[in-house]
Amino acid sequence: MRRSLIFVLALAVLLTAVAIRATEPTLVRLQVELPDNPTVGARLFAEKQCVKCHALGGSQAGIGPDLGRIHFTGTVLDVAGAFWNHAPVMREKMHDLKIQPPVLTSHEMADIVAFVTAYRYYLTELGEPGDPARGEQVFKAKSCIKCHSATGSDWGKPGPSLDQYRGLFSAISMAQVMWNHGPQMSEIMRARGVPWPNFAGREMGDLLAYLQAGNEGTATERVYFEPGSPRRGREIFVAKQCIACHAIAGEGGHVGPDLGTRGREMVGSISSIAGLMWNHSQVMTVELARRSIPRATFSGQEMADIIAYLYFVNYATVYGAPERGQHIFADKCARCHTIGAGKLVGPDLATIPGLDDPVSVITVMWNHAQQMGDEVRRRGLVWPRFLPGETADLTSYLLAKLKPNPPVAKH
Repeated sequence: MRRSLIFVLALAVLLTAVAIRATEPTLVRLQVELPDNPTVGARLFAEKQCVKCHALGGSQAGIGPDLGRIHFTGTVLDVAGAFWNHAPVMREKMHDLKIQPPVLTSHEMADIVAFVTAYRYYLTELGEPGDPARGEQVFKAKSCIKCHSATGSDWGKPGPSLDQYRGLFSAISMAQVMWNHGPQMSEIMRARGVPWPNFAGREMGDLLAYLQAGNEGTATERVYFEPGSPRRGREIFVAKQCIACHAIAGEGGHVGPDLGTRGREMVGSISSIAGLMWNHSQVMTVELARRSIPRATFSGQEMADIIAYLYFVNYATVYGAPERGQHIFADKCARCHTIGAGKLVGPDLATIPGLDDPVSVITVMWNHAQQMGDEVRRRGLVWPRFLPGETADLTSYLLAKLKPNPPVAKH
């Protein structure tokens, strides 16, 4: 009797899971191009007068929020959705300040959103203050001191004295050196019974601050690299066979985790991403040896590019559900717009040229926000706001209606 009951319950759970999966909407992978140089948007941020209202990590309070202190962790469409949600307030402030609302091309929109998203990535290189005192504690607690001297002679230590690098390290150069020497360091630590150190939170940034401190005289010799290119990083990710073990949005190997699903974990400063790579370096070395895949090493610029790519993976990995988007359109857009049924209050979206990719959709929305705002107020309607993911769902629905045979993927 008990076995029969267990069987019935197990069958019920299985059928419920199948039913839930059957009702899950199909997701569409939206094609979003990775930025080549995320810093291009800095010039536009000034030219379009965004700086008159928004600071980027500044000490002075602006009219709008300091965008350098907001942690944008979503996709490009989530960031654009946040802009849209605040459009009415932004337009009012611009009107008060007699600032003409900027009109953007789709390329300009992509550059500005990429720049705002990338700011946290560049924060370490631009001067996010790590704590040297905490970094010294990390140096000791993580047993770095057992192999390296931070000051003075390296007598009796298997690794070189880091004093010779004091003031020279940048986040990228430190990540490069640690990664490239990971296998040798692993062998030495194993022989000496030193556990592999893992870094969390700001620990890597604090360690960097400790290694940078105390030798300002050589600061002009510090090693810098040009800003990392996510687009080049993607090419390196494939060329160095990282994709053999790690998938991006389901494409690639499955030995390691799918990096396109890591979300918030990958959106941090350079030093925090370098810490994640280091934490898994020993396991990766063992697995690569088992699979007879040579362990990749990186030049300084390659390390800058690969970390930039990892940061932007979540930004450019966008899925939307057209089925959900249809409901969002009916609830938030259909009072004013149709798709192929003629003009209602606003234009028939099928008649608007250039609505053929996600960034074009959000650009058209932004450029028409002022007219939309006037009409919303005149008709006594509520400004439509989007929750995280809803902008992608709406965009996937619009593109499915406006473009034939969009690529579809279950996820």
